[in-house]
Amino acid sequence: MNNRKKPLVLYQDLLSIPVRDRNEQFIPLDEIGVANGYWRTKQDMQPFLNGKLLVRTSVGLRLKRADVYLKQYCTRWSLYVTYGYRSLEIQTQSFMRVLREQVDNSFIPDPVMLYELVHQKIAVPTIAGHPTGGAVDIFIMNNETKKILDFGSEIYDYTKPLYPTFTKGLSEKTNQNRMILRRIMIKAGFAPYDGEWWHFSYGDREWAYFYGKKNALYKQLSIPEVTKQIACLNK
Repeated sequence: MNNRKKPLVLYQDLLSIPVRDRNEQFIPLDEIGVANGYWRTKQDMQPFLNGKLLVRTSVGLRLKRADVYLKQYCTRWSLYVTYGYRSLEIQTQSFMRVLREQVDNSFIPDPVMLYELVHQKIAVPTIAGHPTGGAVDIFIMNNETKKILDFGSEIYDYTKPLYPTFTKGLSEKTNQNRMILRRIMIKAGFAPYDGEWWHFSYGDREWAYFYGKKNALYKQLSIPEVTKQIACLNK
């Protein structure tokens, strides 16, 4: 099992990976018994999906498998998903906002370098994982105490440089918790994004790059494309 640090994947690394979409359906996580809920700082998709978190079906099944692996460490622990599918529209809006901020704050003459800098903060929409339904943000919850395990930083906290998986200065316990999460997600077939300890994916370009696959399995989809599949959510 690969539990070693790898260099962060670049925008250029992902751009050349082809996509052969499976046309796989989306599924709400609550329908398959995976604990989930939008985090207070990431609720942009909630109005569009009636509060539900969606992922591709294979992603949901692999999350259930990862939860089984987690309970081999501690039966009181469970995975908790805070984000799944993000629409291509919202990904594009967020990317353009960060791009404008980068341009306003510094002059980058090389457009490729400019995209690489922005990509480290938010993925370029055409290669992003969340709009495919293949990426999830996740942590481990203690079911008895209802508290999140110590991961060294709160999920989505970018105010301090503690969010990359392999960060110096963390306690031994924090590193252990991060490695347990990373290990069980890789065992279930997910690829880690080590720029954020909470981000994992299956079937997108980052997954294909991490495992050396010839192509990704899922393409980015807009809100109308997804809600057409799951019209029952709007009834």
